[in-house]
Amino acid sequence: LIKELQGRPQFTSQQFAVDAKAGKLPSVSWVYAPHDASEHAPDPGDRNDPRVGNVTHGMQWTVDQVNATVHGGLWPKTAVFITWDDWGGWYDNVDPPNVELWKGDHKQFRYGSRVPCLVLGPYARRGHISKVLHSHVSLLRFCEKLFGLPPLNARDAAASDMSDCFDFAQSPAPPPAAAGAATKRPQPAPS
Repeated sequence: LIKELQGRPQFTSQQFAVDAKAGKLPSVSWVYAPHDASEHAPDPGDRNDPRVGNVTHGMQWTVDQVNATVHGGLWPKTAVFITWDDWGGWYDNVDPPNVELWKGDHKQFRYGSRVPCLVLGPYARRGHISKVLHSHVSLLRFCEKLFGLPPLNARDAAASDMSDCFDFAQSPAPPPAAAGAATKRPQPAPS
């Protein structure tokens, strides 16, 4: 499977909104924010770009991707997972669970601090806060289950499939109203 995926086209994150607005997305898209909208703290070379590290800028980029999907008419058949790759530096009162032992040194492998995951779509459970242990691998497991594909390895075979986040018997939720520019909060004056 890895060899099959290596030759597949990869596009810039800007292409996603173009294709979504045209209603022409593949069955599965993984979209990563460009560096300036990643919401990560600035690197030393980013001093001249005020967008880097600006959470409002990153949030607006994400809203724009969802809006493009809605405007392209894809909402009725779409599930959107919005997640982050780190915990943001906030204290987490829940210890990450141990998952397995590493093969070489038999030390525990465990998840890191929790990160949020927002689930959007016409069949996403409204107001649901999941109590199931999900990981980024759960997104892969969701795709495998949806398309009837076998797991790639033991880790995704054991992962939750995000099904608790959906209710396919509910009336489909309408698309979110198009969000305009993110509200800008006043920044404190430099001291």
